Amino acid sequence: MIAMLLGMKGTGNGITTIPGMLLYIYTPSQLIMYVILSLATFITAFCLCWFFAVPPEVMETDHAVKKDIPAPAPIPFPDVLGAAAQGTFVPMEEIPDPTFSQGVLGVCCGIEPETGKVYSPMDGTISQLADTLHAVGIEASGVELLIHVGINTVGMNGNGFKSHITEGQTVKKGDLLLTMDLEKIKAAGHPATIMVIVTNSDDLSSVEASASGKLMPGDPLMRLKA
Repeated sequence: MIAMLLGMKGTGNGITTIPGMLLYIYTPSQLIMYVILSLATFITAFCLCWFFAVPPEVMETDHAVKKDIPAPAPIPFPDVLGAAAQGTFVPMEEIPDPTFSQGVLGVCCGIEPETGKVYSPMDGTISQLADTLHAVGIEASGVELLIHVGINTVGMNGNGFKSHITEGQTVKKGDLLLTMDLEKIKAAGHPATIMVIVTNSDDLSSVEASASGKLMPGDPLMRLKA
């Protein structure tokens, strides 16, 4: 800006600072202005660094404080998955969709919900949340879980669903994940069955359903062995 206000005109384009003086040697006044401008730039940058830069000793102290913060405790392996909703247990083979009943996505089971609230079956991290809010992925200690709400509800484009979590969020067993409008799902002609699928069940030594009949949120649903 200063160069423009002073009307400085170089003989070409090139590097600046000390070698840049070669662009202004065609006239003494231009060369003097360039030297003054270079000095002003150096002095300004030096003063800014002197007054506002963070001293190394402060940075080291800050780093030491951060090192003293204990790391979060690792999430334990989820031996028992809790029921994701209040309702009636549905064995895998009775789920009204062959993708789930045949275990295409992994060993699973279902819950025929009585209320529109969906809870986390385990401690973990939200690995995915469908844009249509009908499916949530949770990961923890080598277990990959998918909670799929309703059959073919992806076609509702999120209508009747509300999310209470975000991707990357850490959740506890029993935390509220989603709410859904059961009447809207029924009106759209879709079963509201909630599927809990262990998508990496092949990587585990055992995945077995351990529920029956009526369930309350958090009741034992499936038992896992690493």
